[in-house]
This record gives sequence, C-alpha cells and structure tokens, in this order.
Amino acid sequence: MKLRAAIYARISNKDKRTPKVADQIAILKLFAGECGYTVGPVFQDDGIAASGKSIDDTTLEKRPGAQALLKAMEAKEFDVLLAVEGERLARTYQDGLKFISTSADAGVLWHFEGDRTPLDVSTPNGEETAVAIFTSGRREGRIRDARQRRRYERERAAGMPLWGTRPFGFEPDRITVREEEAAYIRTAVADYLSGTRSMLRIAKDWTAAGVKTDAMRPSEADVEAGRDYRERVSRDGEKRPVSTVWTATTVRQLLLRPRNAGLLVYKGQQLAESKIERIIEPEQHEALKSRVKAGTPVSERAVTLLGGVLRCECGAVMHGTTSYSQRNKERGNVPAGKRYVFKNYKCSKALYDKSQRHASIAQGAVDDFFTATLLADLFHDRIKAPGDDVSAKLSDLAQRLIENQENVKHVGAQLLDPALKSIHAQGKSNLAALDSEREELEAERDRLLSRAADGGALSGFLDEWRRSDDAPFKDTEEREAWEARLREAWGSLPIDRQRAMIRARYRPSVKVGGRGISRLSLGQLPGGDYMGFDNPVSFEPEPEGWAAIS
Repeated sequence: MKLRAAIYARISNKDKRTPKVADQIAILKLFAGECGYTVGPVFQDDGIAASGKSIDDTTLEKRPGAQALLKAMEAKEFDVLLAVEGERLARTYQDGLKFISTSADAGVLWHFEGDRTPLDVSTPNGEETAVAIFTSGRREGRIRDARQRRRYERERAAGMPLWGTRPFGFEPDRITVREEEAAYIRTAVADYLSGTRSMLRIAKDWTAAGVKTDAMRPSEADVEAGRDYRERVSRDGEKRPVSTVWTATTVRQLLLRPRNAGLLVYKGQQLAESKIERIIEPEQHEALKSRVKAGTPVSERAVTLLGGVLRCECGAVMHGTTSYSQRNKERGNVPAGKRYVFKNYKCSKALYDKSQRHASIAQGAVDDFFTATLLADLFHDRIKAPGDDVSAKLSDLAQRLIENQENVKHVGAQLLDPALKSIHAQGKSNLAALDSEREELEAERDRLLSRAADGGALSGFLDEWRRSDDAPFKDTEEREAWEARLREAWGSLPIDRQRAMIRARYRPSVKVGGRGISRLSLGQLPGGDYMGFDNPVSFEPEPEGWAAIS
C-alpha cells in the first residue's frame, strides 16, 4: 500500500535563492512519484517569512498554510510530509518543536527533496536531526541579519538610501530625479506655499491627470492575470484593488518627504551625507513643514450639505460631484445645444472599484429632505438648548483633535521611513487607533454643536417658537410667515454647522438601485431613537412639508 504524502511549500520575499511556491510544488510532485508516494493535500504560504526576532518567537499565526497542515497532521490525513528543505517548515525553535511534536504524535515521516530516506522524528536520532535543521536555519538567519545591518550602516555612512520600491519622483536607484514626476512635486509645493491650491485640490488635480505611483499601477502578476489594476491582500486575507485615487493625506505625506529636498534621514535624524538629488530646496521643505504644522488647512471647506456624511450601501462615503450634458460650443454645422448641469452625491469608490455597483443620488432632493427632516426635529424639541459648559467642552475637544492630528502626522512619518520597517506593523495599528479616536472626538463635537443649535438666529427663533402658544395657525399667511422665518434662520447657519447638526442626528446611507429618496435610509440615532419615516417618499421636503412640521 502506497504511503499518502502531503506537500508543504513556503517562500518569503527575502528568499531569493529558493524556488517559487509553484515550482516547489511541481518539484515535490515529481519527487513523490519517484518515491512511490500518493500525493494528497497541498499546503502553501506564499510571501510569508518563518523567521522570528527572538528565540521564543513563533510565526505560525501568520501562516495559514502551516496551520492547516498541522491540523491535517493531527487528524492523520497523510503519512509523509514533503518539502524541498527543512527550513521551509520553520526557522524558530518554537515553530520547529511544534512540527516535531505533532509529527511524532501522528506518526508522520518527513522527506525532503534530495534525501534518500525519510526522517522519523519520533525516534531520538530523528528528533536530534530535526532540531539541528532548525538550529542551523536560525543561526544562518542571524548571521545574515548581522551582515545586512553592517551593510546598511556602510550605505548610510556613504549617503546612499537603502533599496526598496521606486519613490515617486525618482528613478529606481532612488537617487536620480525623474523629471516628469518631479515637476508635479515642485508645482504642488509652490502652489501650497503660495496658497493657490490646498492638499485636497492637488489630490483632485493629480487624480484627474492620471498621475500614479508605481504602487498604483498593476504589477507583472496583475498583468499576467488580465487585471488593469494592482491587487493586494489585506490583513484579513481578502483581495482588494489598490486605490488609484489621491487623497489629501497621501499628497501631504508625499510632499513632506525629506528626500524631496535631497535629505537622508534615519530614525528621525538627518544624516551628514546624502547622495539623493534635490527636487525642491531645503528651505522650501522647512517652509512646507511649518505651514502644515501651523494648521494650514490641508483640505477645502465643505461646499455641499451632505458630502462626506452620506454613505453608499457598500460603506464608503459619498462626495458631491458636478457633471454636464449637451454641447456648450458650436461644432461645424451643428449648433450648440442647451447645457445641463447635474449635481449629485456619488460613492467615493465608484472611480476605481468596478467589482460592484455604487450609489449615486441627486443633491437637491436629498438636501431638501434632510433640511425638512431636521427642521421637524427642531420643532419637536429634540435639539436642546446648550448648557453652560458647552463652550468649555468644545474648546477641550478642539485641543484634543489638534493633538490627534499631530500624532497622526508623527506616525505617518514613521511609516514613510524604510529604515523603521520593523515597527511599521505597530505603526499601522496605532494609525487605526488614532483614526478611531478622531471619529469619536468628531462625533462628540457634532453632538455638542447640534445641541447648541448655533446660539444665533436659529436659537433665537426657536426660543420664540417655544414661548408661543400651541394653537393651530390662524391662516395660511401666518403659517407661511413662520415657515419663511424658520428657513431663513436655518439658512443663516454656516454650512459646517448645518452638517454638524445632521451628523449628530443621523447616519444616512443610500441603497444601490431604485430612484429618488426612496433609496435613502436615515440610520439609528444616538440614544436609541429612530428619526425617520417608514416610507421617506411620503414626507414632502418642499414648503408644503410645513404641515408635517407643525
């Protein structure tokens, strides 16, 4: 009876001399045939390292293929484990001992490609040989790491940047300027310092112009797979397309790179020597840092009521967009047609995520609907007058938001430094925590602003309304007069304050498909109340909706 063989293949990004995972599997299948084994399950971990930083480290939680292999081994689903070499299984003591103990308990043999006979780790000699394999692998890894650190030190002393992905604006040597990309950086820095363009405006311009970093373009593997976009695997194992859209954050991070000014930085300290060519002058770099640190707006003020507040059914935020139809110029014998302007809210993922449909809805109808709904909320006294401590609380929140933004900048700078790669994982975790903190602070700020109801014309109007009697309107003229005053008071609020009051009350989203505001969901309110209607279409967001308000 033939022995059942399982195959395990693994390679990390640093294993340059080891065959690729697909090649390892092909080699081991041929090897199994030569040995007379029946090939069973195949397990693999592609691009995942098995080396730890200390003797007690384990990498198994990051290797789904190895975890599945050990479970199958415990279930005795095969008799022999095949690998091209022992270091494919583990490179740390803890992981190696796990493989040894599980194999010994299940009675599984190890057979490495090129060995004449399999290894029985349940015997004293077999266990000693297996331990020696992992010990040797760890020793070689530590020698290699020490050699690499010394090389890094020599490179930095000579003013040479470490190798890695080609930075935007530079050639693959990471030293020579690539002029066609550097021009975008120079212009953006000059415009930002002069106040001509904000970070968000630059991001929009670069996206519209098709400016891309190498990380935004499809890789060779993507091209081979027929994809015109780059695909990456997230931490949860899900494959997602890499965004090709610039944001204010990504633009700011790129423009603040020290290398743009020809500076070589290690662990936050500028090194004496640098061979990196300059895109901008060091004085411009310092001025840029000062402007950003001083709180220069990095994005434009809101110009739509619900942009960034509405969410698509997919979970992404929706932004205000403007589009046009018909010709606005005469072409040959064809006269110019009437030009129509359409203002919509559109899902922010619609530009690059073609794997699913995304929502789009007319701005006017949604803005009117939320205006009328919020005014009804005001008249039902769901927004209270501010307490004496509101101003102090708002001041405290503003300071905490500034501190949060400073921390985000600090962590973002660390993530841009390839020399700090060892702490990048923790940095990303810290960044996620800071984003969560910012959302909580902004939600609390919006809640306080909502309670305050601005304290101006709107607050005065509401006080007068609450002091009036509850009798019905005497006639249509009186009703229309109150309505006009209410809308005038609401319209006197800055749009940022209007948005804050809406955000504090609703979590609106738009479903994909259908027409009009029937696709609109108001969402759950703080405190468990639900503000809305079973059928939003039945609520008129027009002046006639005053009857519903009163």
